[in-house]
Amino acid sequence: LKHIFESTSPLAFASSALQMAHSAPMFVVLIGTACLGGVGAQAGTAAEPVLQRCDPSTLQGCSTGLACVRKHSQWAQCVDCSAHQFNFDCPYFWDEHFTSAAEALCGQTCVGQRGSQCVTIACDASQDLVCVSASEAWRQCVDCGAAAFQEDCGFWSEGLLTAAEAACSVTCHSRIRLL
Repeated sequence: LKHIFESTSPLAFASSALQMAHSAPMFVVLIGTACLGGVGAQAGTAAEPVLQRCDPSTLQGCSTGLACVRKHSQWAQCVDCSAHQFNFDCPYFWDEHFTSAAEALCGQTCVGQRGSQCVTIACDASQDLVCVSASEAWRQCVDCGAAAFQEDCGFWSEGLLTAAEAACSVTCHSRIRLL
């Protein structure tokens, strides 16, 4: 993992990791670190810009193609309102207050995808996802379809697995035991 992390830009790594491990909550933390230019930034090179702030009073200061979203009087940041990028960013990198402001400005609704959190947002109903509670701190969108469930369930914590099996009336046969 360290070799992949050091040989890949933080944004490329985060995008790949999200696509490969969409059901592992640990990757949310890892992706967040990578996207903020932390651990994955190579020494001596500039980290790719991920967060661009803008003026919360004038809503000015964003690059072309980005919109300035105000969270509150002291904080605003630039957001890509394209459907693909909006749906990639909103479940993982924004809190619920910023998400509400971004939804209003961009004219979009942030919904959880397969494997994303549903603590602050709802799961995408058009994909027949169920919001499963693993603990007080974590809820995740789960696809109860047989193939998707078996593909994902091997990576879940015991708490999420138990809750998902009950919610979906499915038993996981793909459980991987990590040492």
